[in-house]
Amino acid sequence: MLFRIIYMFFAGYVSIIVEGFFIERFLNICRNKKIYLQELHRENSTYIKAKILKSDFREIANIAKKTKCKVKIEKKSGVPFFISKYRKRKVFAVAILVIAIFIFTMTKFIWNIEVNGNEKISSEEVVNLVNEYGIKIGKFKSNIDTEKISTLIRLKREDLSWIGITIKGTNAIITVEETTEKPEIIDKNEICNIVATKDAVISKLVVQNGTPRVVEGDTVKAGDILVEGVMEGEHTGIRQVRAEANVFGKNCYEKEKKEEFVQNETVKTGNEEKKREICINKFKINFNKGVSKFENYDTIITSRKVKFFSNFYLPIEIKKITNVEIINQPRTYSEEELKIKIEKEIDEELEKEYQISKYEDKYKKRDVEVNPENNGLKVKVIYEIQEDIGIKKNID
Repeated sequence: MLFRIIYMFFAGYVSIIVEGFFIERFLNICRNKKIYLQELHRENSTYIKAKILKSDFREIANIAKKTKCKVKIEKKSGVPFFISKYRKRKVFAVAILVIAIFIFTMTKFIWNIEVNGNEKISSEEVVNLVNEYGIKIGKFKSNIDTEKISTLIRLKREDLSWIGITIKGTNAIITVEETTEKPEIIDKNEICNIVATKDAVISKLVVQNGTPRVVEGDTVKAGDILVEGVMEGEHTGIRQVRAEANVFGKNCYEKEKKEEFVQNETVKTGNEEKKREICINKFKINFNKGVSKFENYDTIITSRKVKFFSNFYLPIEIKKITNVEIINQPRTYSEEELKIKIEKEIDEELEKEYQISKYEDKYKKRDVEVNPENNGLKVKVIYEIQEDIGIKKNID
């Protein structure tokens, strides 16, 4: 695959668009004539995109004509087209040779790491993990034993049920499968109590086994016994059992904020300045040195790695740095606007602190208190949450 990409680059290739009602016939004829369509992408039943060798274009045009399809060149790429454009300039011939040597040398290394399949584990953590075992940016590909590394990682990480490492071009593709949480194995002979995981007011108590030590309305603290693992029978007397129950506790989470009706707000003026930066591995070339002309601004950085085709990356990253001018100007809120603004801010803070959204609507109640005060507004948001606070604890 890598050899094919390099060959197409030096032989020259064209990106084409083919449209027509007989696309299937067109593709079948290409297959029969052994014309290779690189990065074939089918938009719909009458429209495809692909990359082909420069030398195959004439045959492609004949096939398109035969199948009543239209073929259009979207882009010409590769060494022959570059030479054709600059054939009278000797300096470019030398530049081409240097570039060719550079590209060929770079194909021997890894210049990008791609992570797929992860949900709970971050991509950054996966990259750091494979870095420990030698899969790094700039690593010589022939020194990497992907099967051995996969096996070592699976032995080390219990949260990964499988990890696959594939090197395509200069791209290391890491595909992971995370382990699912194992169901609780219940030992019916195990003797345990149910205790509180946190301070709360008991709101609901459903006992299947054991003796309750609290009733609805009781205030409990973390560690208190809610249901004891004992039962008393008329004929069996007192015996120890495995406590089983659902115990719900009620807690209030609240936050209060005060803000003024007139506030300074950050506003974009629409003025921008753009800068470029090229990173060749760890070496940086900044084309716009100097201080920004804006007194206050936000910076937006976007970057992309240079690549040929989908998996042939080079150690070159182009960064676009945009400074957006901002100014502070006063804004006067109405009482309703300020109330909504403060409520939103408090909700975001409570969500971050207590993950309110994980509770179903039937288990949470929200109240808002609003009090005007000295050119401003004081707002308090109160969430009443009901949650299962019981956890089993073995009896020693």
